[in-house]
Amino acid sequence: MNLRSLRFFLAVAKNNGVQKAAESLHLTQPNVSRTLKALEEELNAQLFVRTAHGVEITEEGELLRMRAEEILSLVAKTKAEFVHSKESELSGEVRIAAGESEGMRNVIRAMSLFKAQHPKVEFSVTSGNSANVAYQLAVGLSDLGIVFDPFDVSKYEYTLLPWKEDWCVYLRKDDPFAEEPFVTPQMLRDRPLILSAQTRGAGFLKFWLGSSLDELNVVAYFTLINTPKLMVEEGLGLMISFSNLIDLDPNGPLMIKPLAPELHSATYLIRKKQKLLSRAAQTFYEYLKDYSSNAEAAQNN
Repeated sequence: MNLRSLRFFLAVAKNNGVQKAAESLHLTQPNVSRTLKALEEELNAQLFVRTAHGVEITEEGELLRMRAEEILSLVAKTKAEFVHSKESELSGEVRIAAGESEGMRNVIRAMSLFKAQHPKVEFSVTSGNSANVAYQLAVGLSDLGIVFDPFDVSKYEYTLLPWKEDWCVYLRKDDPFAEEPFVTPQMLRDRPLILSAQTRGAGFLKFWLGSSLDELNVVAYFTLINTPKLMVEEGLGLMISFSNLIDLDPNGPLMIKPLAPELHSATYLIRKKQKLLSRAAQTFYEYLKDYSSNAEAAQNN
């Protein structure tokens, strides 16, 4: 397998046919066909099936398409990084994968200040839960990650950031708990709960609740935030999440209640151990660590 065969494969997938792919590549059809056949033999997989209108990609082909796009994207980025590294002015792309939280506002402020100093640097931010962040780092699609407890940071080079996230319960304003000053673990024992997928299998929330999640009435797990908000609005259950994650309409149907005892999540900046970053990414990495250190000092004064 080489980059040439991957480019041919993607052209066939895009054009739904070998002839059109060959034309787009300015090559002959037999040339593309031979390359595609050799790729299928190497992978021991059928990547396309013939149809009356050309070819249709298979399930195995879809998997290769995803990987091929990632590989070619990384190759293009790597070439660009070598070009940028020879320029005197800092330039290039910094790729960040991050969980959704109000704490990200501080990271974005740092990005804004850094961008003002280095206008040729571009940022690419991918949102997702910690599992998505870990995947982005593992396959090289992101340089840096922002994650929150519960997350095993020991596998990474990490920096504890000074911005904590407070947990709370999202509920309807007509819920029986609406008049309570806070919500305790005992109050949630018999209520339907909507939880972050990140808490599944983790001892973090289990410790606070004093119960295994299997013993509770968990009706749904979520990765992004809009759908669980709708679930709470429709009365499906109570959502346990970060308190500033959703900007609630004062006239809307939802409200939040703090937890008692309080529950907080630490925020971490992570990167793969011993991974060589681009000049732009390394510079921003050091900048963000200094920025967070100064912010922590200001908080303590």
